[in-house]
Amino acid sequence: MPAQLVKPTIDIGIVTTNSDAMVDFYGNVLGFPALSDVPMDGFIVRRFQVGDCVLKIAQFTDEPAGRAVSGALGDSTGLRYWTVSVSNLDELLTAVEAAGQKIVEGPTEVRPGVSIALVTDPDGNLVEFVNRPAA
Repeated sequence: MPAQLVKPTIDIGIVTTNSDAMVDFYGNVLGFPALSDVPMDGFIVRRFQVGDCVLKIAQFTDEPAGRAVSGALGDSTGLRYWTVSVSNLDELLTAVEAAGQKIVEGPTEVRPGVSIALVTDPDGNLVEFVNRPAA
């Protein structure tokens, strides 16, 4: 039986030990609007609106023992990146570099009028930006 969705979008959750830097990056550098925090038993979730989706940054009271594998796109399997479609790629890349974060790849034109770039957030997670003409 297929999932019966009650919301047509997904939320993305990132667990961090570096909440302040992550919140600064997604809220101030990338400019995603902050939503209300959700305190839970043993952790807090800081949330951002990304189009119709929600990005959740979770920090636990007790630091997790394990760490995610970081690196380039093809360095390991699993969830490696998430994509945000924008119309101001050059401005975003300038802001990312000014914040001291790394542009891993690009910008690269993948077809006429469409460019992509991969950047890292403060935890080393990959974010892909696809520059598309505004609709």
